[in-house]
Amino acid sequence: MHENSRPQHDSAKPPSAERGIEVGYENMTVTKVPGWHGIIAWDALLNGMATGLFLAAAVSELAAPAVFMHVAKIAYPVALVLLLVDLGLLVLDLGDPLRFHHMLRVLKLGSPMSVGTWCLTIFSLPLTAAAGLSVLSILGFDFKWARIIAVIVGLLPGFGSAAYKGVLLSTNAQPGWKDARWLGGYLTNSALLMGCGELLVLSAVMGQTQAIAILRTAFIVLLVLNVIPLGLLFANLRSAHAQRYTREQQWRVGALIAVGALIPLGLMLFRGDLLFISIAVIFLLSQSWLVRSVYVKIPHTSPLEVRSGK
Repeated sequence: MHENSRPQHDSAKPPSAERGIEVGYENMTVTKVPGWHGIIAWDALLNGMATGLFLAAAVSELAAPAVFMHVAKIAYPVALVLLLVDLGLLVLDLGDPLRFHHMLRVLKLGSPMSVGTWCLTIFSLPLTAAAGLSVLSILGFDFKWARIIAVIVGLLPGFGSAAYKGVLLSTNAQPGWKDARWLGGYLTNSALLMGCGELLVLSAVMGQTQAIAILRTAFIVLLVLNVIPLGLLFANLRSAHAQRYTREQQWRVGALIAVGALIPLGLMLFRGDLLFISIAVIFLLSQSWLVRSVYVKIPHTSPLEVRSGK
């Protein structure tokens, strides 16, 4: 908190307080903007890609093992690589990266950050086991039931890892973020959508025709459903957008986000081969990164921060 934002004497009180009206600090920005920039947008994207791919592969394999087992064995190691890159970005973003383990000293069930950190930590264990056992299976050492148990154990912490970032941002006092009540819902559905798209690409690369047919339908449904939490999130932040951006800027970003949703939908309705699937998923990932980038920067573009030259 900056010193010039602290009310220390009567002269620092709002004019209404001098007239005997108790207003507290409800109209004053008293929070310090976090030092979060582009790296957090990439973190949110990679987190969704890793958790979404695991959840999509796990649910698909458990529901129809004969159809999805082969592609799932490839998906788990890919999800692990994505998660490791994501965790690397998280550690680098800390003020002192060597102190990352301090977040695990306690568990506070009322803290989204504490619960999220533990979900990520717990999720990494069964994901690592599932990935390792999948590689062994490809090499000819199949421990099927051990791998299935690891997949089942990873479902709940995987879902928590996908959801916690949106809940964390929407439950703090930062301008803009505190109004984003649908951010958790959007990020969770977005993770499932990206995971389905990634699994669809892997299925196309491997030539899994039956898996492609099922995942293509699921991908189209999730694309349509994703419009709901994204639209509600925009409604949450309508006033925040109006304060920070010109109407032209709002239309420009809105058009880019809409294109990122409509092009994948059109491609999937038109054809379902590897080229069209890959282009659709690339557009989806680009749109997903754009949404995360815009919302991570909201506190940094608040009117107070802009006026102070930050």
